[in-house]
This record gives sequence, C-alpha cells and structure tokens, in this order.
Amino acid sequence: MIREFIPYEQALALKGLGFNKNCLMSICIDGSDEYVKADFPKGENFNAFDLYVSLPLYQQAFKFFREKYNLHISIGHYRSQHDFKWGYNWSIQDSTSDKYYSSEPDAPYGEWEYEEAELARLIKLIEIVKTK
Repeated sequence: MIREFIPYEQALALKGLGFNKNCLMSICIDGSDEYVKADFPKGENFNAFDLYVSLPLYQQAFKFFREKYNLHISIGHYRSQHDFKWGYNWSIQDSTSDKYYSSEPDAPYGEWEYEEAELARLIKLIEIVKTK
C-alpha cells in the first residue's frame, strides 16, 4: 500500500511548492522514517507542521499540479518497434504556455514500466514548476 504514496523526496518538494491538502500519511522531516497515519477518511494537512511532510497519493499530487499550475499529464501504453515489448511513456502539457514535455528523450517508447513512468512524470512536474 505504501507504493501508492509518492516518495519522501518528491513529497518534500511538493511541500516547498505549496501543497497543503489533507493526506492519510506523513513522514518525519528529520529522516527518522517515522510514518504517521491520519484518521481515515479525513486525513490531515501534515505540511502545516514543521516536523512532518505530507505523503500524498500520486493522484493527489497530479491533481495539485493540474489545478495549481495548469499542467496536464498522461501516460501512454506503447509497443516497442524494436523488440515488440509493451511498455509506458508519459507526457505533460502546460496549458498556460502550450509547452509540451514527454519521456521520449529520457527513454524510447515502451521502455518504462507503469510505476517508473508515473514517478518520472512526477519528477518532471516538479522540475517544470521550479524552473518557471
């Protein structure tokens, strides 16, 4: 179940970008790996506390980028033309500037597993916002 939540490094970056939604999980910012579970289904905004970082679900993180930064994301399922294996890649559309980003420079079509594409897309979203 913990794989449904974004990793600590990206959660800390989201805290710095203003993520302030209720989450079901958090982690201590001191690196002690102490997880804290909030009451389901309400959750809590752990980012309001200095010692904790909210661990949002991937869906919550992607919704945050869509609503706050107008960054729209997708993951595609493709078949490699080289070895005919199936895999995933991702794309991001910035609707405020019509810029388009994709995983193609990082990996050829079909080279990602779904979870790898999901994390790579999250890392790219953070990078895009930090460079704006």
